[in-house]
Amino acid sequence: MGIFDIFKKKEKERHFDPTNITIRDLGKGYIFEYAIETWTVSALFEYDWGENYFTREFVIKNGATEKFLNIEDDGGLVVTLSEKVKLRKLGEVTCDYMDAHQKPPKKIKYEGVKYYLDEKSPGYCKEIDADNWEELISYDYLDEEEEKTLCIEQYGEEEFEVTKGIIIDALAISNILPKGDNY
Repeated sequence: MGIFDIFKKKEKERHFDPTNITIRDLGKGYIFEYAIETWTVSALFEYDWGENYFTREFVIKNGATEKFLNIEDDGGLVVTLSEKVKLRKLGEVTCDYMDAHQKPPKKIKYEGVKYYLDEKSPGYCKEIDADNWEELISYDYLDEEEEKTLCIEQYGEEEFEVTKGIIIDALAISNILPKGDNY
């Protein structure tokens, strides 16, 4: 192997054009701008929904603030920016329903917004560096205008994680830079 073979190998590993990095190229350690703020990708999760359909979720941080950037590419790119919500914040009616039925209701009113169940999706999730997949059911809700989202992920019979968010334009994510060792 010659000295220049190392550079050829590096070139083959690169999966993006460094002069035209898009949201589809995001990875752990990358930084980008959104709403005049700089964010860093601190973790990356992959979701397997079956039939060779995958989505990605990026844990992003801006100082002390942590949010989630979800990318779904099913014929069209859908980007959601969300944050965690404590289950009990969904209110007594929703929590009582979930206790009684072991699943979320079809409609949820939260912070004055009515959300309607859009999709129930069984699948698997794992952090990109992990070996084991975890089984889940995702309940995805949209408001009437289909601009705000609410997602309840169910792990097992009684473990629920809740996020609320907004659908954003992929072009709102700009100035994407890979971490140093990707160059």
